[in-house]
Amino acid sequence: MSRITKNKTAKHKNSGLDFNEEEFKVILNSRSQRITNPRLEILGTLKLNHDPLTISEIHRKLKNKKTDLATVYRTINLFAELGIVNEIDFKDEFKRYELVYDRHHHHHIVCKKCKKVENVEACVLEDLEKLLNKKGYTEISHSLEFFGVCEKCKQ
Repeated sequence: MSRITKNKTAKHKNSGLDFNEEEFKVILNSRSQRITNPRLEILGTLKLNHDPLTISEIHRKLKNKKTDLATVYRTINLFAELGIVNEIDFKDEFKRYELVYDRHHHHHIVCKKCKKVENVEACVLEDLEKLLNKKGYTEISHSLEFFGVCEKCKQ
């Protein structure tokens, strides 16, 4: 049985975000990266939003309006290279990103009409991965996305 989650919101003392700044500093330090306010705020934004976001959506959600779109783009690409964020492609015109380090494996469902994205908190492919492991495959990963019409759009 699968469970679908929705976004939650919270507040932080300076930026309007609720996140543990220290955990982000540890992540950046462990990868020999500079700790900057834009990087911390981008990580906080991704942590708060449990659905994958486009670079433009991330930029819009930042409280510090001095952080430009190019900075968000460069930062997200760096985070993807470092394995901090996962890039998700729903085969539309936008790539989306979500944090990797504090999330368990999950999939997504995308409404074909309104493009709303929700997480599907179950994976039925774990047994298949175990079977492939027994066949000698290692470092197995998969990507599976669902598409349908949400309840609001079907009315």
